[in-house]
Amino acid sequence: MIYRFFFVSFLLFTFIPLRVSGDGLRLVHFDEEIDVKILEVNENFVKANIPDKDILSVTIKSELGSQYPDAVVVDVHGESCRIVCKIIEVSQKPRGITFMVPRQDVSTIQIAFDRGYDLPGGHGEAVERKEETEKQQLSPIDPDKLREQIKGDLLSEFEKKQEKEDMAIEEMKEELRLEFEEMEVEKEKRMVESNFGDVKGRMLLKGKPLQGCQVKIVMLDEWGLMGGVKEGARFETITDENGRYHFERIPPGGYKVYWKPPAETSWIRKMKMEPDFYVEVGETCYTPDRETNVRTAN
Repeated sequence: MIYRFFFVSFLLFTFIPLRVSGDGLRLVHFDEEIDVKILEVNENFVKANIPDKDILSVTIKSELGSQYPDAVVVDVHGESCRIVCKIIEVSQKPRGITFMVPRQDVSTIQIAFDRGYDLPGGHGEAVERKEETEKQQLSPIDPDKLREQIKGDLLSEFEKKQEKEDMAIEEMKEELRLEFEEMEVEKEKRMVESNFGDVKGRMLLKGKPLQGCQVKIVMLDEWGLMGGVKEGARFETITDENGRYHFERIPPGGYKVYWKPPAETSWIRKMKMEPDFYVEVGETCYTPDRETNVRTAN
């Protein structure tokens, strides 16, 4: 009884057709569908894998000079089918052969989710395109979520724009502040310059410029024969290589000139105690050249 059960099971397993690989391929010259695993399809060839159990024989380079030189004979529901192909790989796990078939030799293919594909140049069987299936699988759009997403994007863009505008306003304020400060400094400078004057002159020694001679000018607030002399502000400088001196920003008024040549230890001036020159606001006073070797009262 047990032996009979195993024998019947063996017969059922042998003769009941099962699609093991999941895909199917149909050739132009063979109307039955061949059980394979489709790996690649393009305009030149169809690449597939066929299990070892369906292979009856394999011929390598049977068609010399052909792009598809090999052949595989397979068993399809008890009928033998010769597939002209190019063998790519003989795999051990799972056991089988990977091959390429010329595109013009294939009429249709069937993939695992039972969608038929007519190849260009085939027999024009019905086709349902994968793109349509993918479109059907897309989830429906939620209007409320889409509205909230658009609202959030717009709000984010508005905030970024507002932030840029605020930064631009702050930069403009800073530029105006610096410009105002520069204007105030220039205004103060002009005001200071308008309240003072300059003094320029030259010191000589026997008619030649005297370099390194100390020069001092002293403001006289009061002077005269009968009244005493009252001195005010005083300023000092040294002559350059051309014997010239230059006093800047000198308050307006009358001034007395003192000088001290390099070889002298005390200041020298004219005897008469009265202004040698007058400084006017906004003007440059040019004093006459002065001979330093002429001694007068100290």
